[in-house]
Amino acid sequence: MTSPFKEKTELQNEIKTFINKYKSIVINQADRMSDYFEMSCFNLIVQFYEHEGYTVTVENLNDNHYRYKCSTSGVQSNFSHFKVSKFVDGSLHDFEIQHNLNVGSSHNTEIFTTPDISIVKANCIKESTEYYLSKKRFTYVENDAMISFCEVKNFNPFPELVFNFIGVVNELRKEIINKEKIAFETIHIAPSLMISGKGNKQTNKIKEELEDRYDLNIIYELFYSGVSIFSKANHLALAYK
Repeated sequence: MTSPFKEKTELQNEIKTFINKYKSIVINQADRMSDYFEMSCFNLIVQFYEHEGYTVTVENLNDNHYRYKCSTSGVQSNFSHFKVSKFVDGSLHDFEIQHNLNVGSSHNTEIFTTPDISIVKANCIKESTEYYLSKKRFTYVENDAMISFCEVKNFNPFPELVFNFIGVVNELRKEIINKEKIAFETIHIAPSLMISGKGNKQTNKIKEELEDRYDLNIIYELFYSGVSIFSKANHLALAYK
């Protein structure tokens, strides 16, 4: 079988090249292959919005260095993110693509989970010292500020992994599970499970069934097919329907 995993140096070079497009330098704080794959997937989401005609800018650089947030810990303002903007009918719509941001549940405002990548309304991140007993700072967005999200897994797909994603969708976007239509004035990527490895007969059937049942994406083989899957010609296939 062909391995679904690239060499670390190949991913590093791809990430550096992407960030250099924005006249910035990557602060290399990653130490695991899964971190590099997550950073690569983050860049693919930015490219989705580029292809859709959004104006893309880098925010919160540190001495011209881009800092990915490769952990669920840490305060969001200490890391960089991308801002995407688009005029529709004379109105400007601003969103942020954030990395490992805490997002409120669509069922209970006191419950949070942390998707790997989140697309949220701009300037909606809040901070609290009441979430932890230690009074440590906690940064988050409320559920109604979240547009979409992506989970990233550096594995070959297997049934439990794919089905677990539906639980996250239910927690953050219960409308999708309830098959309610979600309307936005601008086009956005639908909630997506992004997996490095290639599916087999069983996991391919699960992917087809869940994508047919719900408004979401389950994407396999991203290490070697990411460029074509997220190409300009194909990007609308990944959007909310």
